Amino acid sequence: MKFVLAPKVSVILTGAILFGTLNAAAQDNAFAFNKVKSEISTENGSPKASAVNMQLNQSSKDALLFRLSVENPDNEKLILYIKDKNNFTLHREVLPATVRYVGSYNLDSLEDGDYSFEIRSGKNKIMEKFVEIHTSTVVNRNASVE
Repeated sequence: MKFVLAPKVSVILTGAILFGTLNAAAQDNAFAFNKVKSEISTENGSPKASAVNMQLNQSSKDALLFRLSVENPDNEKLILYIKDKNNFTLHREVLPATVRYVGSYNLDSLEDGDYSFEIRSGKNKIMEKFVEIHTSTVVNRNASVE
């Protein structure tokens, strides 16, 4: 007896496997740094000031290592998303309900493009910080006469 998958099932399984490896690759060596302040929250459907503060800093100009610091004095359950410009989630992490969270994130394996670090409380976006990655190439031509 030979086991054969229908074409539709084969495509779905292949997509699930590829998505899983893409998601895993985006999370390899994940840790963070940045600088952002935002005060958006909701209470009874209306905006209110929030004490949550996020900072994202690049460790050095030439490195794609970032340090994320989130101050959360109310110990809310917060979720960090790292997304690409098409709003595709590359990394999702539930942050510990502590007053201060610090993590390091290595974006070295990502291609050139625009990315965002987004902090959410439930379905409400609290704040967002954008990172642009681009590669610069310099060509130097030299000549010498002897």
